[in-house]
Amino acid sequence: MHFFGRTILATAVALTAFTAAAKPDDAAIKTKLSGLGLAPVSITPSPFSGLNEVVTDRGIIYVSDDGNYFLAGQLYKNDGAQPVNLTEQKMAKLNKVKLKGMEDEMIVYPAKDEKYVVTVFTDTSCGYCRKLHSEMQSYNDAGITIRYLAFPRGGERSRNFAEMSAIWGAKDTAKAMNDAKNGQFDISSTAQREDLVRKHYQLGVAMGVSGTPAMILEDGTMLPGYQPAGMLRKMLDSRS
Repeated sequence: MHFFGRTILATAVALTAFTAAAKPDDAAIKTKLSGLGLAPVSITPSPFSGLNEVVTDRGIIYVSDDGNYFLAGQLYKNDGAQPVNLTEQKMAKLNKVKLKGMEDEMIVYPAKDEKYVVTVFTDTSCGYCRKLHSEMQSYNDAGITIRYLAFPRGGERSRNFAEMSAIWGAKDTAKAMNDAKNGQFDISSTAQREDLVRKHYQLGVAMGVSGTPAMILEDGTMLPGYQPAGMLRKMLDSRS
């Protein structure tokens, strides 16, 4: 996961750096993490003795029983020839739950013969987001419905935060998005929905989105970056 802009890998050597307490001290863990600006949502034992899985408002981290040591990274189970990414599995389950009930807030480009639904965090100033959008017909022809959520990469400080707020405030949001991705959208022609764009951005941060486009599959798995329609369809077929 990305933590404070860096990728930190959890290694077996690092895991030996702390001495486990007798039992998890939830209060100490919450206090220590709050000093880092992190708000724990849940604290549960991880499969690794003395290390706890802590779901925060910025993703999952692993914390010692006394809260004095933490790891930001992916936890794998060495299960034979193919290691299992336990962090990714847990995040996928959380992501799927978080997206429930948000369908009415999405800008949807439906496939006529729908086989899969992919939710995409998008930014109108992102080159690869524009590329994806220009190939929308290819995704739809491949049986993939694309649903957009807003993710202005700089948050409310983004230069296009107002543009995305206006897109979500338009009567015809799909047309507004088409115009914006083609550089032809007039933000003064519609109302602003800053509340929705802010909500989507905060959701993306909580789900671990660090760039756009970020694709969320129906099972909650995240695919960072642009994926061509044909390649995406083959990958979805292989997963199903």
